[in-house]
Amino acid sequence: MNHIRRHRRARLLRASELGSLAIGLVAFSVSSALASEEELRAEVRALVERLHKLESRLDKAQKTAQADKKKEKEEKQKEKEKKEEAEKLGPDKFRFRGITITPGGFLALESVWRSRWIGADINTPFQNIPYNFFATGHSSEFRFSARPSRFSLLLKGDVDPLTNIFAYVETDFLGAAQTANSNESNSYNLRLRQAYTNIDWDVFGAHFMAGQAWSLVTLNKTGIKPDTTIQPLTIDHQYVPGYTWARQPGLRLTMDFYKEFWLSLAAEGAATTFAGYGSLPPGVFGTTALPLQNPILFGQAAGGGLYNIVNSYSLNRAPDLIGKAAWDAHLGDRVIHVEGFGLMRNFTTRAYWGNRSAWGGGFGGGVFVPVVPDLLDFQVSGAIGRGIGRYGSGQLADATWSAYDGGPLPIHERMILIGGVLHPRPDLDIYAYAGGEFASRNPQYVAIPGNVIFGGFANPYFNNLGCNIENDALTTTAFLSGGTAANVPLGGALACAGVIKDIRQVTGGFWHTLYEGQFGKVRGGVQYSYTVKDGYFGVGGAPQARDSMVFTSFRYYPFEGAAPTIPVLAKF
Repeated sequence: MNHIRRHRRARLLRASELGSLAIGLVAFSVSSALASEEELRAEVRALVERLHKLESRLDKAQKTAQADKKKEKEEKQKEKEKKEEAEKLGPDKFRFRGITITPGGFLALESVWRSRWIGADINTPFQNIPYNFFATGHSSEFRFSARPSRFSLLLKGDVDPLTNIFAYVETDFLGAAQTANSNESNSYNLRLRQAYTNIDWDVFGAHFMAGQAWSLVTLNKTGIKPDTTIQPLTIDHQYVPGYTWARQPGLRLTMDFYKEFWLSLAAEGAATTFAGYGSLPPGVFGTTALPLQNPILFGQAAGGGLYNIVNSYSLNRAPDLIGKAAWDAHLGDRVIHVEGFGLMRNFTTRAYWGNRSAWGGGFGGGVFVPVVPDLLDFQVSGAIGRGIGRYGSGQLADATWSAYDGGPLPIHERMILIGGVLHPRPDLDIYAYAGGEFASRNPQYVAIPGNVIFGGFANPYFNNLGCNIENDALTTTAFLSGGTAANVPLGGALACAGVIKDIRQVTGGFWHTLYEGQFGKVRGGVQYSYTVKDGYFGVGGAPQARDSMVFTSFRYYPFEGAAPTIPVLAKF
């Protein structure tokens, strides 16, 4: 269109100049009868000069119009080539009946070296870092694993301008059926990480989520939505002791007030983890057994119930209830996220032909601060309460049982995590975290006719005499007397209660983006962690365990990366 307008202006310019020239010629003819010969020659020269200037301007305008037309034609050709090339590459999203489908995930090869053998994949069960009675715990451990590879789908749809719906499903291969092993086929089953649906009614500021997602106790970066939670950047898939989290099924209703203040209430799947009693050393008059029998804590899964029948499940009769409030405070060029939550739980055991129940729960919260936007982020989170152990990465026990009636005895616990992430370059993230989980002692002593029950949590009379004596016994024997390490205390007088007092860790590492473009993204990472596990003091002392770990990761994200850049090749 530009070259057409310029061509019209050139034609008008030519007409006006020709008209001016005609007027000049008429004036020249009239004045020629009166002027002298010299004056006539001067006027002729002036008219000729004007005519040359006019021709030059007309030529320039015509060339400009032609150049604009050529440029527009080239731009159209480039857009056509770019569109054709993009069609060859394919879209980064798909459309199906109004739903936008975005694939995600990565393919990974990761490794772990541990100074003490645990017998675990890339996720570390921190509560199982071995005391010295473990025979295999005196060896180091190295493993490669491709099982962290992850696949996901995000589905979004706009029901109307104010109602949006999205669903998300995410899986990896870190599950293990009872028949799974690494001997030849590495045939481990798929693991469900997340699978939920979320509906947003923006006109009301209401949000509803149903499915399996990160628990409401998990720290968010902004707001309270299932897709804004923060996970430590560790390669260890159990993250860091002190990190408060869970991934479990449930329902959640959230309200936002101008996207600044948020309130949420959730009911989530329940489970209870228990800490057992230790034994008593020789010479102590008493018992750790309740009259008749100790309480029933678990039931075995039913055949045909779609649980593995060799696993046991706690006697939970109600979901965990969680309430949360958050504030996104705008300070200058940054948004500081502050949140707090409350948790209520119910525990059940079966003792003396009756059900015994107890209530537990606690409070927690966290802060996420972009100290220097796009350069340095800081976070702190934690929780305190009774019976909250399974919501921490350290997986300390929720409860033990009461020596009085066999009912649940929730354990008091504190957990905290502090961390920071530095982004010195767009392709580099450097992180460091420090966290811990701490359980409080609660011993019990119950006098019964002719005896005393030593019970409760971490009773100082529990036997720790065998915690530092290696047990080289075998659970099975094979050819030439080889077999599997028992990895249990010697027993008898040399038992090890080993009740965990705390688990602490410092860790750090980095992620470096090796490639990012239209073919996805490639990242590599390294992590080092040092973990301390302390046992409570008993007869024989307080056991300790230490473990240094080094992780590496190489990941290819085929569905991520920068938008496609289509090169236009010159034509010769």
